[in-house]
Amino acid sequence: MSSTAADPLNLLRQYTIQSKKVELLDQNGNPTPDLQSAATIRFGEEASFARDTPTSFLRSNSDSDQYTLSALLHFLDHRDQTFYEYMKMTNTLGLQTISFGDRAQVLGHLTGKTPEITPAVVEKQDGGDAKRAKTRAAPDVSTANDIARDIMRRERVLITSSSVLSSGKSFARVPDLAKALFPAKPGAVAKGAVSGKPTAAGTPASGQAARRPAHHRKRRNPIIVVPAATTSMLTMYNIKSLLQDHQFVDCRADMDKAGPKPHEVFVEHTMSYSGQTVKFRVVDSVQDFTEADWEALVCVFTQGAAWQFKNWTWKSPEEVFQNCLGFYPKYQDERPKDTVTSWAVSLLNIERSKRHMDRATVVGLWNSLEQFVARNKPDLLG
Repeated sequence: MSSTAADPLNLLRQYTIQSKKVELLDQNGNPTPDLQSAATIRFGEEASFARDTPTSFLRSNSDSDQYTLSALLHFLDHRDQTFYEYMKMTNTLGLQTISFGDRAQVLGHLTGKTPEITPAVVEKQDGGDAKRAKTRAAPDVSTANDIARDIMRRERVLITSSSVLSSGKSFARVPDLAKALFPAKPGAVAKGAVSGKPTAAGTPASGQAARRPAHHRKRRNPIIVVPAATTSMLTMYNIKSLLQDHQFVDCRADMDKAGPKPHEVFVEHTMSYSGQTVKFRVVDSVQDFTEADWEALVCVFTQGAAWQFKNWTWKSPEEVFQNCLGFYPKYQDERPKDTVTSWAVSLLNIERSKRHMDRATVVGLWNSLEQFVARNKPDLLG
């Protein structure tokens, strides 16, 4: 029984506050415990709705994008997960993701920690008189304060500027330690440096050594690999527009005008947690990879074909994605290939026509990639 008068957002809020369970029904109307296989969400005898019914809860910074009922219900069931774990599971299931900035507001509204708010926008539906309020939760100041207090409670003060300046330590032995650890190589200093006489060039050897530039190890660029097949959603032609410009461009339909394929592409990204700008190198072939290149590989986009990993240093796709972050790009309404279900990859769901949704998708991608690099290959950021 579907109800046009009942509001799914208000019902979900009431059921959450009262700790009442909603029922999930499959296409045949039979109960199912799995949200992915559910077709209908039923609120007892009060109302039932299609699983992906848009609610009146607006995504922040938008006047049109609404969170679906399935997205809110899935978020409530997994609210204790980290954002990375939650986003990875949501992408795998092909569900809408509650953005990081909206998590506290959505949770506060649905659990009743914030008061029910006045509708921000009211619009007519289907040309009739029935109206549904579009809701945007006001910032929950108390929740934000609780989070801040929790963070401060866990902090430990290790050093302060005063403790460093008043440490009382002496560094007088540092030059002697440096000489002991890094002795001069035999024959590295010319005879003129010992006697103080000028060398053949007329300059004391010690002065020449002082002016030699110091050699620093060059920081490697993190590497991203995209499929070489022109039928792939993401290739060397459009990867930069997605990762750097936050816009998906489907170039498969007009490959004749695409021009020659670039050998490599560089994408600049500012890390959200440090403000550091990192240049990522994107390629579609590992044929000339050195050992250093394999160590710098952080992310792989796959179209679900095992032959993409032929002649890789890792022997199977499963092993590839144990060492790299993997993404399988597809349209939001498509089902993933069966081959990728056993691979540790995240689904990158791209809207077919809603290009304003690309930014949220790419931000989630970069959040995952930042966490992977910081946790597994921090030397690429140093």
